[in-house]
Amino acid sequence: MERRDSLKILAATTGAFLVGKNSVALAAEKKAHDHSKKHSTHHAAAESEKKSEKKSGKPSFSELNHAGAHCNHVAQMCVGHCFTLIAQGQKNMVECAQAALEVAAMSDALSRLAGLGSDLCAIQAKACIAACEKCMKACEPHIHHHAQCKECFEACKDCMETCKAFAA
Repeated sequence: MERRDSLKILAATTGAFLVGKNSVALAAEKKAHDHSKKHSTHHAAAESEKKSEKKSGKPSFSELNHAGAHCNHVAQMCVGHCFTLIAQGQKNMVECAQAALEVAAMSDALSRLAGLGSDLCAIQAKACIAACEKCMKACEPHIHHHAQCKECFEACKDCMETCKAFAA
């Protein structure tokens, strides 16, 4: 086996690992987030927070959390797709994969901070805006050919808009 073949296999398996790991984590998170009566106090507090922040026009921490988590998930799916195409010899997907990896990291941090209700969210939101812009620019040439790139572009756009509203 040549070195080039080994690198192709490594890229494809890394992408598959990232996609699979994220899918399992999201499924576990969804299952753990049970909407039963034992969480009614938590949900009442979250709804109160959402209502008070809606009056000011600023997205809630919950909305910021969801925007970041969705962007992270879709970006990781895009990375997996890009790695598969790179392994098949499509070098034009490298920039897209790199930008999607970066936005996945940034949006994951945003989601985690928002989940904590951290006062660092505004700073991370500003950084996430830059990562979303970079990823959108890298994905845009591919949105008519690859559904994953189009979904990533749209998720970045939504996350960026939420971040702009939050950081304002």
